[in-house]
Amino acid sequence: MAVTVYDVAKRAGVSAKTVSRVVNGEKDVSEETRERILAIIEEMEYVPHAPAQRLASGKTHSIALHYPLSNPGLFSERLEMNFITGIAMGAAQENCYFTLLTGELTPQELKRICRASIADGLILMQVAMNDWRVDVLKEIHFPFMMIGRCENNQGLSFIDFDFENAVLDAYAHLVGLGHKEIGFLTFPAIWQQESLGPAVRARRGFQQAIHHFSLEPIYNETDLTIEDGYNSATRVIQQHPNLTAFVVLHNTMAVGAINAIHSLGRRVPDDYSIFGIALGKESDLIIPPLTAIEWRGDLVGQQAAKMLINQLKDKKATFEQILAPSHIQIRGSTGPVASGQKQPKPMISLAM
Repeated sequence: MAVTVYDVAKRAGVSAKTVSRVVNGEKDVSEETRERILAIIEEMEYVPHAPAQRLASGKTHSIALHYPLSNPGLFSERLEMNFITGIAMGAAQENCYFTLLTGELTPQELKRICRASIADGLILMQVAMNDWRVDVLKEIHFPFMMIGRCENNQGLSFIDFDFENAVLDAYAHLVGLGHKEIGFLTFPAIWQQESLGPAVRARRGFQQAIHHFSLEPIYNETDLTIEDGYNSATRVIQQHPNLTAFVVLHNTMAVGAINAIHSLGRRVPDDYSIFGIALGKESDLIIPPLTAIEWRGDLVGQQAAKMLINQLKDKKATFEQILAPSHIQIRGSTGPVASGQKQPKPMISLAM
């Protein structure tokens, strides 16, 4: 039978409340009494009851992530899972629990979740340029931070990827290799309609790149599946026979595009170069290994958790805003433009 706080109190000759004060690190206990109780706790191998501790302190000692996804299947993708595991690891390193919230919420549901003390603070993902969740959390004074950012971020904490400059850097790299017709496979159309930050900022970067390098705007919104990446790349190649390169914004798009190129009897990078943006370390697992600007989801998640927990520990802490810069990792998927590129073979179907 498990040892209880009352067993420890009886052995120490004190009240259960005094034992609880020692366990919770409260200071209104004499040093002699504290040392005696701690010795008895160790001797009896007493383990405090975590839910009772949280109830007594009024804190959950946990953080939560709200990650609403239109496609739950993305949780099977390593790229998305890296953020979640990173947050879980960051929370564990700070002796905090971690809760994952999925699906869409209404403002009323979000308020109920916060007031139900499910967590002490919240991390937001899939952040819109004008995100209603931010307004609700500020209204009820609930601690939060974002992986992503809004249009106006005054007084907000976030860590985000610099999509605009990353897209510019990707185009600069490909143009420097002689590519003049470059296809851009970007996030799903619904993301643009909902003004999600990554889609809006990637589109801005694309427009800046097209203007800066005087290129034809070749642009396709793509669902985050290998099949849709295949179909999008196939469609773009058919419509633009002189195309020589792609910029892609997800690993599934990259794999789909490579499969489409292979189905045409072509090769990467001999016939088409592919450049990935905001991908994780999985880029080097794709064949050929993908030239990419990487954004380590696991490290971002860990840092986000620690930023939120620091905010919870220190109510006077200043807001932190981190924008990850672009760093190109050159691998085997990009090369100089091929001279005398062949016309693509006619396709029978757009399905894999």
